Amino acid sequence: MKIVQKILIIWIGIIALELFVVRDFAWVLEHLTIKRVAVNFALTSLAMLSILFILRPIVSRGKAYKILIFAIIVVPMLVQMAHFEAYRSFATIAGFNDFSDDPLLVLNLWIENFNFVKSLIILLAIYALFSLLQTVKTKLVKWRYGLNVVAFVMLYLLTTFSWYGVSDFQNSTLAYYSTLLQMSRTQVLEFKRDKPRLVASQLPTAGLPNIVYVVGESLVLSHLGIYGYERDTTPKLQQLERNGQLLKYNNALSIGTHTRLSVPYMLTGIEGIDPSGKIYQTPSVLNYAKARGYSTAFISAQDTRWGHIKDLFVDADVDYFWHGVSMNKNASVHKGADDMRVLREIVLPYIDKISQQKKPFFLVLQMDGSHYPYAEHSGKEHKKFLPEDGVNSINAFDNTVVKTDDYLATLIKKMRSQYADSWLFYSTDHGQGLGGSSGKFNQNANINTIHNPLLVSAPKSAILRLLRNQNAPVSQADIVPSILHIIGMNAHKNINGKSLLGKINPQRLRIVSKYMPTQHNEPKATLVEPNLDAYYIDFEKMSVTFPTGKKTIKFKNWDKSRQQIFINRALPKCLSAQLSC
Repeated sequence: MKIVQKILIIWIGIIALELFVVRDFAWVLEHLTIKRVAVNFALTSLAMLSILFILRPIVSRGKAYKILIFAIIVVPMLVQMAHFEAYRSFATIAGFNDFSDDPLLVLNLWIENFNFVKSLIILLAIYALFSLLQTVKTKLVKWRYGLNVVAFVMLYLLTTFSWYGVSDFQNSTLAYYSTLLQMSRTQVLEFKRDKPRLVASQLPTAGLPNIVYVVGESLVLSHLGIYGYERDTTPKLQQLERNGQLLKYNNALSIGTHTRLSVPYMLTGIEGIDPSGKIYQTPSVLNYAKARGYSTAFISAQDTRWGHIKDLFVDADVDYFWHGVSMNKNASVHKGADDMRVLREIVLPYIDKISQQKKPFFLVLQMDGSHYPYAEHSGKEHKKFLPEDGVNSINAFDNTVVKTDDYLATLIKKMRSQYADSWLFYSTDHGQGLGGSSGKFNQNANINTIHNPLLVSAPKSAILRLLRNQNAPVSQADIVPSILHIIGMNAHKNINGKSLLGKINPQRLRIVSKYMPTQHNEPKATLVEPNLDAYYIDFEKMSVTFPTGKKTIKFKNWDKSRQQIFINRALPKCLSAQLSC
């Protein structure tokens, strides 16, 4: 009995660490009544109890074994704790892939969010608990030991592969190794790359408007004064709106939650899911503009080698290309070239020069924007909210919004003053969690990450048509079809966005996806209703979690019309058979 009591004490200690150190008390309160959380945590906790009985004779064999087992248990706990601190969730397959792609980037983020106190508590507590386990000495009974091994394997496989299992709700150590196991099952798929060559239009270019398409970075709608934020973060954009030179869309969603998901699809006009890689068989908006007779340019403040943006979009149809590494040799996904400097030294001179030609111009701009660390993305002239208590504080983020306000207003004023019939579109690739239950950054499809600003500066003749959809459920995928509408080009069959100049269904359902081959093709997506209620779909486990998070069902038991939305966009044989893709 003494042996069992000691192991139970160790087990209870690990459970306490899981709930209140790896996670926190706020998470426990938030999920206390959710049955799926209780089931997942209970099953993996039982698996951990089996592990303790399995490890008992191994730990007692000597110091080297104790250190090895200690590392096997404590390293995942530290990783999961750090990930939870940043994202309010455990590490995913995409997270592991990000680490393999750019270890320094991930390590820098981990260091920025390192919680020394929690890490020390985990290290000391696990060491003490395993020292107690080492004192448990008893004769090994092979059949009992075998039963513990069988019990652990069954529980581990059940929680790892069952449609009901979710790593975020599990014991952190088992969730860590389950994710690694699932990652090992992920196939590296080759997609057909056959983008059709567009035939040059024979229509005259006279009368075509100049168009600027600005892709932002990490901006959060709820922190823009123009959208009702209590702080005066966007005074210049608000003045443009009052003057009738700017229109905002109130119910716009991002296509994905990361740059490598959103930006490629923003420039193509496809809303996910896209497991078969349709993006590689679809012309980009730059290809269309060139075929229509425009002078085309792509100017990015970022390093476009990240996410293969350059490989995807800079081809023979792009007349002028420039990216942030030309100005900032240390440009990375965290920090590219300064937006205002790029605007003054590259963008505005380009517009002045190209306007001397007879052709209309089509310009895509990718901003450095509001990426973390936030404090590095605004200069002295834009630091309106002080003090910046840390590089990722709210004040630091809001100062990046002030800078974006200046950038966009400067650009819009130039276009409106020089070209009365010109168009400018702006949307950010995704937002940021900014803390609380959403996490600090953009791992999860929470409201601050996916409900994004979409702004249009248009000729006066188009304002009334645009206003009809101001509160409609729209998407970033709608910008490309809108541009094609303006320039009179027919969209490729793969493009499923809607023109903002046409009629948009007020009951439209939109998709925010990770199931895209531009970033590891993680089989997850979010279906969002017009009121922003979101359903979370896991295609590997074929499960659907409802907006409250308290109800989960099998995909095949979901509403048939909603199933069909995804079946139509995926591999029909796979999804119609309710199998994992």
